[in-house]
Parts: sequence; structure tokens; C-alpha cells
Amino acid sequence: MLFSRQIRKGCVGSALAQQSSNFTEGCLNMSSNSLTLGLMTVLVFHGGELAFAQRKVISSSSELKWPPGKVASKTSTTTGLTATLQLPLPQAQQPTVVTLEELIAEALENNPEILAVRWKFDAATKRPSQVSTLPEPKFNFTNFGVGHPASTLNRSEFAYLGVGVSQELPFPGKLSLMKQIARKEADSEKQMVRDTELLVISRLKQGYYDLYFSHKAIEILQKNQDLSEKFAKIAEAKYRVGTGLQQDVLKAQVEVSLLAQRLEVFEQQKGSQEAFLNSLLNRAFTAPMGRPAELRKSELSYDLEQLNRLAQENAPRLRSRQEIVDSNAFALNLARKEYLPDFGISFQYQKTGSLFPDYYMATAEVKVPLYFWRKQRLGVEEAASKLVQSRHEHQATFQELSFGIKDQFLIAKTAERLLALYEQGIIPQAATSLESAMAGYETGKIDFLTLINNLTVLLNFEMDYYKELSHQKKALARLEELVGVKIQ
Repeated sequence: MLFSRQIRKGCVGSALAQQSSNFTEGCLNMSSNSLTLGLMTVLVFHGGELAFAQRKVISSSSELKWPPGKVASKTSTTTGLTATLQLPLPQAQQPTVVTLEELIAEALENNPEILAVRWKFDAATKRPSQVSTLPEPKFNFTNFGVGHPASTLNRSEFAYLGVGVSQELPFPGKLSLMKQIARKEADSEKQMVRDTELLVISRLKQGYYDLYFSHKAIEILQKNQDLSEKFAKIAEAKYRVGTGLQQDVLKAQVEVSLLAQRLEVFEQQKGSQEAFLNSLLNRAFTAPMGRPAELRKSELSYDLEQLNRLAQENAPRLRSRQEIVDSNAFALNLARKEYLPDFGISFQYQKTGSLFPDYYMATAEVKVPLYFWRKQRLGVEEAASKLVQSRHEHQATFQELSFGIKDQFLIAKTAERLLALYEQGIIPQAATSLESAMAGYETGKIDFLTLINNLTVLLNFEMDYYKELSHQKKALARLEELVGVKIQ
């Protein structure tokens, strides 16, 4: 949608090409009845993007129907003002544009938080095999002597040298349960990898959108500051010839100082946001960031019920909690099996002297849970408590996600409506108000201060527009983090 409004036409004559040094001379010769302000503000909405620009408007002397002999005087009067208002803004060297997709790819590769949780998951995948393997077997050697520490085999039929092996055997089912517990814990860590990636990407997007707003705010404030400085010169010139008020001069100077103060604040915020993004990308904090690409307004096509359903199916944080619940359920079954005995078997070969036969000894052992009322019983109660705890944590996570989804959904939808209101109502109305103020100033019905205020309001509304655009984009980024899928 393209919307443009001509604020006011003024007569500048052929003298528009004069240098800005003619401005003071022209202002000293003008009166309240002969001042014509040549300024046009173009308000553009195109695909959700706002742009403010100044434009030159030249009207012939015949259109104003000035009396013969006074055309040159009127042209001389307005030339300085128009030329001053339409001086081009200084063009600073623009930084390289950096896209969000480039930063996301770099963060997924280099972010230390993501790398750490990936290695944590890798470590967790090594646990199932370890815990499901039988305990290590034991080998033994025996030297059995009679009447002497060292065995003399032929002196007694009881003396021997023995070698043997023993193996512990957990009750059937225990090792498989331990394997299931470790697998569920690894699956939980896998979901946390995805959750951490979504969290970092969300923080990266929010920082990117904040940086975009800071750049836009600085641009708007610089334009506003440039115009305010020119208006200050106009007020000073009128005050010197006795057609203006000192309070207009002071107000214009205060406005310039306030804009300088706001610029400093946004420059500080821009530097902090760049440092924040560099930290997420694992760069040096002084590394250049570049300028964010232009943003476009998005529309949230999901309703609240759909978003909650997406979260239940895809949110890695919720799925991680469910894996913990399943792990604790297996742990409870394992605790109950601890009432059942474990076993042990061993075998030993005993070599005697040549005069005596060798011995062979096989042994079976059973570990009896004799103190079950102090050990196994409390182990089951502990496992049951952990299971209940994990279920409540799962529910708490679900409620937290539900609140976050609704909160960000309302923010996104409100921002959509506010953006439409800015586009269709507030900014066009502010432009009309500025047009009326300029007409009233030309006829002497309003003072110079009112004119400055109307222009400032119009430019501030542009800043508010970009602020709401940033809020909407940040809300959508948080929603993607919460539901676990891309929604814009």
C-alpha cells in the first residue's frame, strides 16, 4: 500500500539554487504576512515499511497571484527558508547489511551454550550400554599350604594351588530396566538440545529486532534533529528582526538538545545490542555486527488453540519433562525389583600334589534383602516420590508454556492492530495536523512552537511504528521458542 500526502506547497522561485548562506538574509527581510513555507513531507507505507522523505515543491508566482513588482521580493524572502529546509541529509557510509538467517546459522555452529548441551547429550548416549552390562567377573588365585605358608603339595593332601572365577548375576529384569532409565535420560537430553537451540535462536532474533529498532530510531532522530536545527535558525532570524518571540528560540534550542540526548541513549543501546549478539555468536565483543536487513510486518495465522496444540506435540521442553516422567516410572519398577535377590556363581580348580587327586569347586550365592524394611522399602518410597515430583514438574512446564503462549499471542495480535492503526489512522492524522499547522503558521494564526511540535509528533509516530514492528517480531520469535516449530 502506498500512501502519500503533500503537507503544503510553497513558492521558492528560481532562486532555489542559491547557497544556504542566503538563508539569513532572506529571513531578515520577511514578515508574518509574507512568509511562505516550502516543505513537503511524504509518508510512504509499502508492504508494512514506513519511509519519511523531504521533497521540493516549486510553485510559480502566477499561482500565488502576487502583485507585479513584488514577485522578486517574495522569491527572495522564501528562498533561504526553502533551501534550508530542503538541504539533503548527510549520507554516512552505511554498514554491511547482515541477515537474520546468516546469524542463526552461525549461532547454531558456534554458540557455546548449544555446543555444551550437545556434548552433554553425547555423553548421555554412552550410559545405556554401561548400566545394562553385567558386573565385571572376578578371577582369583589361591595358595593353600599345610604347616608352612608356601604350599608344599606332596606333604599333605590338603595343600593345593587354586585358580577360579566368579560372576555376580542381578535378578532378571533389573539390567533391562536400568537400560531403559538411561535411554530415557538420554532422550531427555536430546530434547534439551533442541530446546537450547530454540532458546538461543529466540534470543538472537529478539536482539536482532532490537538492533533494527535502534538503527531506525537513530535515523529518525537524526532527521528530526536536522529539521529542528533549521527551525531554530528560522526562529533566531525572526527574533532578530522583531517578528518572533524569544521563547520560540529557546524552545527550538531545547528541542535540539533533547534530540541529542536521545541519540546518545540509542547509540548506547545499539552498542549493547551488538555486544549481546556477538556473545551469542561466540565472537569478540568488539567484532563489527553490520546493519539489520529491512523487516516486514507479519501476520500470525494461528489461533490460541492451535498454538497450544502445537506446543503439546512439539515443544522440546515439555517432551523433555515427559521423558523424565517415563524414566522415573522405570526407576520405580527397578526399586520394586530390589526386593528380589541377586545371585552369584563361582568356580575354582585346585591343583594338589602328584600323590593326591585334584579338587574342583563350584559355588552359588544368593544375596538376601534381609533389611528390606530399612532399605528396599524406603527405596520404593523414594522412587515413587520422584515420579510424582516429575509429573508435577511436567504439569508446571505445561502451564508455564500455556501462559507464555497466550501472553506472546496477545502481544503479537495487539502489535498487529497497532501497526494497522498507525498506518491507517494515527500517522495520516498527524500528517493532516502538520498540514493544518503549517497553513495556520503562514497566516499567523499559530506560533512557531506549535509548528515544531506538530513536526516532532509526526516523526515520533514513525519511531513508534517501528517500535511496534519490533515488538511484534519479538513476540513471534518467543512463540516459536515455546511451541517448537516455525510460525512465521
